[in-house]
Amino acid sequence: MLRSVIDYVKLSASSITGRIVGGAIIVVPFIFAFFYTLSAIHTALTNAYGEVWASLIMAGAFAVIGIIAAFVVMARIRHQEEMLEQTRAEVKQGAFSSALLAANPALLFGVGRIALGLFRRAPLITAAAPLAAGFLMAMAAARQRRRAAETAVRTAGRSERDRRAGNSRELLH
Repeated sequence: MLRSVIDYVKLSASSITGRIVGGAIIVVPFIFAFFYTLSAIHTALTNAYGEVWASLIMAGAFAVIGIIAAFVVMARIRHQEEMLEQTRAEVKQGAFSSALLAANPALLFGVGRIALGLFRRAPLITAAAPLAAGFLMAMAAARQRRRAAETAVRTAGRSERDRRAGNSRELLH
């Protein structure tokens, strides 16, 4: 069994290495083509405007490209942060179960082995700790639901009062 795991790891590592090397082989010629294109543009600008103006035009073009890239990257980061906040709000309740599902199965197996060893040595503590943690998590979830319901009631009450006040103001005018 251990031999098959080692073979799988070797195959995965060689596959990743092959992908990286293959990607580099594809990308390197495009990098050279890009720099030769830049050189050709600079030569054409030098012939048309002179050495100083060609360099200034190229610097200005790269400055504009850099500014555009900065705006795109900042917008993307802002979007990712907003998505992260939305996801965090949605997943906050199931964070523990999500962590268990995302964990490596071998890690869970190791944790299970440790828990079994602890249970053999101290069964009362090992059995009571998960029960206490579950009770505390249930109490926290109930408290959070209660606060959300109270906030919803307060918000609904305010909007009803505002609507009534708006109607009476309209009658006076």
